[in-house]
Amino acid sequence: MTPSKGAYLINVETIPSVKSAAADTNCAELPAYFVSSTAPNNVEDPVSPVANPEPTIAEIANFLCAQANPEILIAVHGYNTALGEFATDENQRQRGEGVKGWYQDIRNHIVKHCPQRSDGLMLIGYRWPSEQVKGFGNDTLDKKLGYARQSLPIALKVVAIAAFLALLGLTLAAVFTTMPGSFAFGFVGVSILVLAVLAIAVVATLFLLRIAGYFRDSYRATNFGVPDLVEFIRQLDKAVVETDPEANWSARPRIKLSFVGHSMGAFVVTNTMRILSDVFDNDSIGRTSAGVDKAKCPSPNIGHVFALGRLVLVAPDIPAETIISSRANFLASSLRRFEETYLFSNEGDMALKLASTAANYASFPARTREGGYRLGNVVVRMPEADTPLAYGIVNLDPIDGTLVGMQPRSQLTPDAAAPQSVAPQAELATLPESGERVKVSSYLKYLYSLARTSLLDRQMELLDPTQKPIAELFTFFDCTDYQEPLPAGGQVGLLSHALGKQSLNFIDYVKLSSDFFRGKIDTHGGYFSEAVDDLGAVKPEARLSKQLIYGLACLGFQPLLAALADCPDFVTQPITHRQQALQQLSDLCQQHGIQALLAAERYNQAILGIAERDRSGY
Repeated sequence: MTPSKGAYLINVETIPSVKSAAADTNCAELPAYFVSSTAPNNVEDPVSPVANPEPTIAEIANFLCAQANPEILIAVHGYNTALGEFATDENQRQRGEGVKGWYQDIRNHIVKHCPQRSDGLMLIGYRWPSEQVKGFGNDTLDKKLGYARQSLPIALKVVAIAAFLALLGLTLAAVFTTMPGSFAFGFVGVSILVLAVLAIAVVATLFLLRIAGYFRDSYRATNFGVPDLVEFIRQLDKAVVETDPEANWSARPRIKLSFVGHSMGAFVVTNTMRILSDVFDNDSIGRTSAGVDKAKCPSPNIGHVFALGRLVLVAPDIPAETIISSRANFLASSLRRFEETYLFSNEGDMALKLASTAANYASFPARTREGGYRLGNVVVRMPEADTPLAYGIVNLDPIDGTLVGMQPRSQLTPDAAAPQSVAPQAELATLPESGERVKVSSYLKYLYSLARTSLLDRQMELLDPTQKPIAELFTFFDCTDYQEPLPAGGQVGLLSHALGKQSLNFIDYVKLSSDFFRGKIDTHGGYFSEAVDDLGAVKPEARLSKQLIYGLACLGFQPLLAALADCPDFVTQPITHRQQALQQLSDLCQQHGIQALLAAERYNQAILGIAERDRSGY
């Protein structure tokens, strides 16, 4: 019997498997669900009826309660993403389309390539109501153009019509009268011409912004995507508690909640966590002063049953300011609750360089150009001037396997032979206005948002000496020059032209933009590319970036190292052996043109075996 449909906030359905995807592995199937907000693209559109999601939410809760180590990985798409459809066994298609196809690819990749994952892992792909620029399904481009004309404000219509009539009048006057030769007519005519062209340009620009849909997607992400994801997690929390009301969640492992957020999906993820964070937790309450209370160390626990695990941001469309410390950092409180955090970026990401940065010029409250730059364009560079471009883990010493620019922290154990944790060295710097000498983390010297402006320079402009930069908790993968091998030999860049430059110039951006708009290179979503052979143009699969993104999200850093080194007993190995595994990861990144910057916390946990999670001062 088919369940009746009605109006609900969310729709929950199973992500189907594709037989060909799991045929080459003996791994257990990965339970996966597709959760979508039912909010329409336009507020006047009716809400499509869907099946009651509560039975499926109860099914998810039952699975999680039955696991010894339950985990959920939630993937969230970005701007300009169509709903699409799943690939099915019946029509023998290898890939789906749109966001449904992407989530199915994630599921298939984890099944194939992550056998070390927890048996209690579940994948959830979340869909918020994004619209594709070129249209999709019932919302075709023709309809979008029609809606844009219908919704044009009356004042702008009047301006456009008046400007058109003025241009028409000038044209007729120039053709049929002798007045154009007079000085008065020339002055007045040129003035009217300039004003008319300017008025039409303004209306046309607003019309194109409407069609591009960036601000519309931003509105939907903020007001539909975030609240509906919050509600789903709240409903799941409630369902788990009701499934096993006698369970003592303070004594048993909480359900680990990890995320992969791409583009504007990173905004959805981080703001969802910002809402769900327990602001009344006594350990997180500090003072009303702008500086961070060093006693504050918020718990990763949220709700009754969840704990934040791993956060992977890919080409995040959020301000670069969110990984330095200042009063304006509205995400610091939620970001520091995660156990592990990772960021994948590309200097040549033209979607962020053009659409996001241009749109945020009018909306982001910054007085400088770099203030509005996006986190997905932050790059990794060696801090010393004129240093050749280096790939691999740039702050890893290849000789002794230690991190460069680190210093030991105080001994955490009475065992003098136990290894000490390390932290980025503090360097003396001068505040630009007061001239005061303060200590600043050396970690930010490796990160740049402009050709000659490191995030350390940005931090110095905004520094509160009581704070540590949240960037220290992130491990960065700069994929600007990321390459994969071609079948016929050689390598090709998947996110840029892989020029091997310290910094791209204007000409490089023009060429990248041309190839991006022509579909020859995906500077924004190439991290997830599948192999394509279209009319002789061969595009290899983004094997390494997917291995890193999905591996870090569903395994974590130490298990990923163990998998790369094929060492199941990695935890019991001597530190020197673990350092060799870390060097393997560095060599792999070097071979593929990726610059990585490893967080001290990841080194402490994975290499030194210190399960320290210090969040004080961030």
